[in-house]
Amino acid sequence: YDRRQRDIWEQVSAYAERGSRIVYDMGAEQIELTPEIMASFLRKDSAGCPIWDQEELLVSAGQVKEWVEQLAEQYDTVDTTREFQTTEGRVVQVAYKTYGTRLDVETEVEFLTEELLYEREEPLVHKPAYLQEGFCRGLDDIGDTYIEIDMTQQRMYFYFEGELVLDTDVVTGDTSKRRGTPEGIYYVYSKQRNRILRGADYASFVKYWMPVVGGVGIHDASWRRSFGDEIYKTNGSHGCINTPSEKASQLYEMVKVGMPVIMFY
Repeated sequence: YDRRQRDIWEQVSAYAERGSRIVYDMGAEQIELTPEIMASFLRKDSAGCPIWDQEELLVSAGQVKEWVEQLAEQYDTVDTTREFQTTEGRVVQVAYKTYGTRLDVETEVEFLTEELLYEREEPLVHKPAYLQEGFCRGLDDIGDTYIEIDMTQQRMYFYFEGELVLDTDVVTGDTSKRRGTPEGIYYVYSKQRNRILRGADYASFVKYWMPVVGGVGIHDASWRRSFGDEIYKTNGSHGCINTPSEKASQLYEMVKVGMPVIMFY
């Protein structure tokens, strides 16, 4: 009996040790598979005791999936809404539109279920699979590098690693013609130089084109003599963010595809 108890203890200890060597790298945070988490993965009988098969502990794929789903619930941002602290000091509610994070639950369940079977000498720092991945990973997937467009103030800000590196007046979509720039959290999905933007009633040449959602993007507007104030209410754009040429040039050189863009009134 004592030997049996010792064998069980050794197997449980080895199983827990395997988990302690797996660390989930979530970006700004890391999650170690603690003994409590590892215990939750085990198949159990009606009395709550682990089930053995040929002297081996059995892992429940269903319990693993439940844990991964909880992880996804904690970190996924796609189709959610969050509070955002604006440069002007307001706190606004903004919805994730095209930008956001979504874990690949199915792939992670398969990975973890298989990984728990193996002995591992060296720790494994594991970056999970994503169906959609933000520019920044972690509980705050906007991070400290992003473009902020305050359409009420008609101002655009660019923060890089927490530092405000660009601040300018802009002109956004003409609200009197129902062409208001869409609100939400998007991202720069491309960069182009010397582009002709075309619509039903216009063809405009721009030197710097940084599209954000569909045909809406940030670009220079050499045809404008002034920016800011309330121009957008009666003489705004077709939806784009018109920017002074010098500022558009500066932004173009600094911005990278994938960076989040937060737009709000």
